[in-house]
Amino acid sequence: MNMKLLNKSFLIIIFILSLFPIWIMFSGSLMDIKGFLAIPPKLFPTNPTLLNFQSILKDPIIWIWGRNSLLIVSGTVFISVSISLFGGYAFALSKKSKKKEILWTILLSALLFPRISILIPQYVLLSKMNLSGSILGVILPCVYTPVGLFISRKFFESVPVAIIESAKVDGASDLRILINIIIPLTKPLVSVLALFSALGALQDYIWQMLVLQKTERQTLLVGLMRLAMKRGGDVELGINPIGRYLTVGVILLFPLLVLFLIANKYFVSALEGAVKE
Repeated sequence: MNMKLLNKSFLIIIFILSLFPIWIMFSGSLMDIKGFLAIPPKLFPTNPTLLNFQSILKDPIIWIWGRNSLLIVSGTVFISVSISLFGGYAFALSKKSKKKEILWTILLSALLFPRISILIPQYVLLSKMNLSGSILGVILPCVYTPVGLFISRKFFESVPVAIIESAKVDGASDLRILINIIIPLTKPLVSVLALFSALGALQDYIWQMLVLQKTERQTLLVGLMRLAMKRGGDVELGINPIGRYLTVGVILLFPLLVLFLIANKYFVSALEGAVKE
């Protein structure tokens, strides 16, 4: 009993420590320059202010960056999930052959190369295709995920073959089997793949910064980071530069938090569905 209590206490402490930096970020974003630089440091804002948020959100280009981010996330999720689903379905249910396994090994070999190591070759290729600086240029290199393909194949391999064979005996066509049997089974899988793909697209700072140089083409992530680090006369008196950084962190955390809250129940049901199947 004492051991269980000790384990719970340890987990609670770890949970509090993990949330502490987030609280410091949120609290600091609500402080003016005097409150943030106070000694001793304050964990709670005594006079909360929205000056930091107003300093950043007053620029109308924020909405353009938000639209660009939405387009990139939506396009990446749609294409990435489609490739993983159809690829995993083909590898799982097609006839076994040596050529198929060789192709499977080649596709999964992408896991051996860190993303950072291929950024420059990707950028050079996009430039030759005249896609540098475009939203499509950000999306295309991110649509193939070996992990998504691997998860999809394993998921489809867990689907009982008897279900498909019995449907064929009943006279169902391949299209009807796909629509009435396979697609309903993939709802848990789609939720997992979409969640991982969206999180990756929202946090892909280096690639988006490299490709999107024009201000009006930037995403919320790149634009806010550059806006927060801007120095000069456009920063109002009383606005703490560190407070601006923390405010940017809060704003960028918001879409991730919303995504997690929306997809949380689907993610849990996805794991349960995959196990049941």
